[in-house]
Amino acid sequence: MVVCGLFIIFSLIGFLTWSGKIFTSIGRPIWRVENTVIDSAQSIGYVARTKSSVFAENENLKKDNTNLKLSMVDCNILKKENDQLKELLGRVKPESNFIISSILTKPNRSPYDTIIIDVGSNTDIVPGLLVYAGVDVPIGEVNKVYDNDSLVMLYSNPGQITEGVLEGSNASVELVGRGGGNFEMTIPLDLSSELGAMVVLPGISTKVLAIVDAVISIPTDPVKKVLLHSPVNIQNLKWVQVKKD
Repeated sequence: MVVCGLFIIFSLIGFLTWSGKIFTSIGRPIWRVENTVIDSAQSIGYVARTKSSVFAENENLKKDNTNLKLSMVDCNILKKENDQLKELLGRVKPESNFIISSILTKPNRSPYDTIIIDVGSNTDIVPGLLVYAGVDVPIGEVNKVYDNDSLVMLYSNPGQITEGVLEGSNASVELVGRGGGNFEMTIPLDLSSELGAMVVLPGISTKVLAIVDAVISIPTDPVKKVLLHSPVNIQNLKWVQVKKD
């Protein structure tokens, strides 16, 4: 009986071992596939989360970079304006009665060859005061005055006539505005008017109104036409100065 029992036990153990090998053989590829699927799913989830995280971080960095660029632009603008103001103030004599004013609108946004400045009756501005680019280049006169701003008529306004003196000959001339910072004048044929010659505002100090660009003449005509331009480009100006005395 004992022998039979042991035989049965050993037989069962052998069967189980044999069947375990079969079970393992069959299950191994299934388990491998299952593990691969699980690993892949986890990897995909990780990659998805990583991409989302990287995208969000990248967007934040873009925003920060844009803000920094805007800050740098603001900083550079303020620095440039500060330097320009220092230059203007350094050129104005202490005894001179100049008022620095910002240009609110230029000829491309205001009536042709006029500008609007940010000083008015609140600073005792009155019509007829001269307006300068810097302190050496007169560009026009105050035409209309409001509470906080003024309209300036530029000398180059079409049809505007301005009295000047032709440098070198000291001859009195009339500049006629042609718009866009340009002028023309008609003078006797024998009056010297070389290219680059200046027309200045009458007075003791030299205040340049315009510079000769071209001369148009006909030998049989006793007069000639001279084309001129302003020494400054209004579009490049940020400030002007109004002379109160």
